[in-house]
Amino acid sequence: MKAHGSPRRQQGAALATALLILIVLTLLGLAAMRGSRLELRLSQNAESRVNALQSAQAIADGVTQTDSNLSIASGPGYIGCYLPGSSDAQPDSVPFACATSTIAAPTEVSLRSYTYARVVRESPEFLTTATLRGAGNSGRSYDFARFTVIGGYDHSAEGFGAAEVVQGQLKLHAKSQGVNYQ
Repeated sequence: MKAHGSPRRQQGAALATALLILIVLTLLGLAAMRGSRLELRLSQNAESRVNALQSAQAIADGVTQTDSNLSIASGPGYIGCYLPGSSDAQPDSVPFACATSTIAAPTEVSLRSYTYARVVRESPEFLTTATLRGAGNSGRSYDFARFTVIGGYDHSAEGFGAAEVVQGQLKLHAKSQGVNYQ
């Protein structure tokens, strides 16, 4: 008697084992792909957040680099703002009202879209330079005007992030005769 049934059963068991291993490897591959897609999305979100923060900081720095944007002559309470023109891309949301742009646009063309800026001249009129007085007569000749500068970037509607930077700025000013310091 020949035993023909036994090798056939072994061949079927090898096929079932191979299929089971292939299914497990396929499931592991799918899980790895899903995890890598999630990590890619997380890294894109982090990149958008960093780019938005850098753009907001760049607009604030650009505004403070132009002397005409920090107007001492306007006095405390002066408010200037920048919004892109109608032909430029507009920020998705701006946290203040601005009828017209009254401060100079950034020179960097890429910063003109989706960015906004606001400059506020703070009270009192001037701050004394008591900290500089020990350095000689320079403290007696100069004072400071204080400004708050807001630089913002908002392109969040299309998933590119949003950030806002608020910083104080002191502008050195030659003392005027007869100014009463508070």
